[in-house]
Amino acid sequence: MKPTIFTALMLGLVLVLFGANVTANEYPDLTGHRLVVYISFHEEEGRRLLNLFGDKTKADYTYLRMPSGELVTRVINEASAPRADIILGGPADAHQLLANQGLLERYDPPSAVAIPEEFKNPDRYWTGIYLGPIAIVVNENRWKKEFAELGVKKPTTFTELLNPMFKGEIIIPDPRTSGTGYTLLASLIQLWGEEEAFTFFEQLNPNVGLYTESGFTVAQKTATGEYLIGLNFIHDQLLMKKFGFNLCSVIPPGAGWEIGCVSMLKNGPNSKAARAFLDFMIDREAGRLHTNLTERISTRPDVPIPLGSRPLADIPINLDYDFYLAAKLKTKYLKVWEERIVRINR
Repeated sequence: MKPTIFTALMLGLVLVLFGANVTANEYPDLTGHRLVVYISFHEEEGRRLLNLFGDKTKADYTYLRMPSGELVTRVINEASAPRADIILGGPADAHQLLANQGLLERYDPPSAVAIPEEFKNPDRYWTGIYLGPIAIVVNENRWKKEFAELGVKKPTTFTELLNPMFKGEIIIPDPRTSGTGYTLLASLIQLWGEEEAFTFFEQLNPNVGLYTESGFTVAQKTATGEYLIGLNFIHDQLLMKKFGFNLCSVIPPGAGWEIGCVSMLKNGPNSKAARAFLDFMIDREAGRLHTNLTERISTRPDVPIPLGSRPLADIPINLDYDFYLAAKLKTKYLKVWEERIVRINR
């Protein structure tokens, strides 16, 4: 998959401006229906979105929040008797992995016509709702206090993270449990090649003080100063900055990025409520609420970009990052991670 971001976003904007955007103005009355959602982003934003959906449809809901790696494992384990209807959030490679195993239901929400094709599965197993690049985040208070006078250069590239001055000061998500972590791993493999990427992580390992289960934890612990430097999606960093923490973010050249998705599980307990929820999540109202809650870039061109963010077309990301290849090779890459990185720390 080699998306042309600017072209895709402009096409989507044209569709919106000329009325091709179909908005679900009326939602079904789902009184008595219960929607079960597995959430792979912040619990609070999931709850707010589900509250709005419940207000519009009278549906009841339950949800369970977990990192995307754990979520994928859970869905696979429950394949014979699915317990949930919807997967909300997490990168495209996680959704695609489940689609490859026949665990997702095809559905094309009417409002999705406003979303560029680059951000949707061509067979409609998942739909992208937000975008975000990997970034380096630095705790500015600690940097000024402990490193500024030493003449150390702030890291702006991946390889600059190998500076031995940062020993034990870096926090990154574990690709075995975190979709953010796997995006970081898979994107660097695609950028540099497998051997060079794993050599980089081996060299980085002494500087890593903690591998976290989820990507958001990286932003939280960097914001509070437990760690000096973090690697995760920039929207989590911007959210902590919005909360008042003094952070500096930079997107390194060739950074990987995610299409955060929503999808429907095959043979879930309530397909009617699931379809209605997909209609709702793709709609502009939910897109605006989601962006306001999270600082993420919406896949809808008619949802304003958050103040601290830039359009993906203006960011030095790796435009050749292939989500489908990342999904296909995930088992292989994680096995190598176990052998070359986890083994070091045992």
